Amino acid sequence: MASPAMILSWKQEGRAEGFAEGLASGMIEARREDLLKLLRVKFVTIPPELSAAVRSEDTLDPLTYWFDTALAAPTLEAFAVMIRSGVR
Repeated sequence: MASPAMILSWKQEGRAEGFAEGLASGMIEARREDLLKLLRVKFVTIPPELSAAVRSEDTLDPLTYWFDTALAAPTLEAFAVMIRSGVR
């Protein structure tokens, strides 16, 4: 049988893991929204397939790369080419 101290430790670990997962999820969602906002401000109209691709990405690294690429791209077409090619 698990001791009360052990159970408390498991609860604390579970809370810490949940907090970390929630934080990571929030960062990903914020990066998605920032990227979409940047694209709308810079290029005005975003094709639905691009918006869908941004919304479906669930890791931070590609979203960060796309954000940086959007800052540097002179046109939406150049942005699309750059993210397809994965040039860094």
